[in-house]
Amino acid sequence: MKKELWLIWKSPKTRRGYKIGVLSYDQKYYSFQYVDPELNEARNDGFRFFPGFDDVKKIYTSERLFTNIKTRLPNSKRRDYLEILNSYNLTRNATELEILEATRGRLITDNYEFVPSFHKDKIELDVVGTRHCSDIKLCRNLIHMNDRLLFEMDDKNPYDEHAIKFILHKDGKNYHVGYVPRYYAKELTDLLKSNVKYSALVASLNFESQFNDEYITVTVKLIFDTN
Repeated sequence: MKKELWLIWKSPKTRRGYKIGVLSYDQKYYSFQYVDPELNEARNDGFRFFPGFDDVKKIYTSERLFTNIKTRLPNSKRRDYLEILNSYNLTRNATELEILEATRGRLITDNYEFVPSFHKDKIELDVVGTRHCSDIKLCRNLIHMNDRLLFEMDDKNPYDEHAIKFILHKDGKNYHVGYVPRYYAKELTDLLKSNVKYSALVASLNFESQFNDEYITVTVKLIFDTN
């Protein structure tokens, strides 16, 4: 079965995330290629190329995970390596691709991450844009693991016609927690407009994340009933 991760670049100027490439693995070969239309938009916003992949028209292939991506994984020689794996619910036998998906390959020195491709049956995604939410400071004291979140389409959003809010419902009140990432919003909007049933549960919380500029990092486990 072919596995795909999307390469996302966040503009340091606008903080907008762009889907600029796709990393895939078919159980034999890894491949990477840049993808439109957001690549062109990202280049207009200051993106040049991902280190090691300087030809935006080339399809890169390798029997092993590309070195320039592998270096983004936790070093297995670290004394706390097992603790790192455990914190992501991984085992010592996790593959490099599984580790990349869990950690997103994030570094504090740049603005790249590898996220799971959108899948209508099940996906885990981060809540973004929390710094734009007036309720977020209240949510820090209200939100907990396995809390249910709701979706609310934000049709009047001036920055994204497919913007979707994450809503936390507690004690009869609704709190705006953040937004669905732009690179998932179109597919999710199409599902919501078809009145699909879904379950969105808080899978992880981090109030002191060093990898982004949000007030809180929330990962949501999302499943759909598309039957």
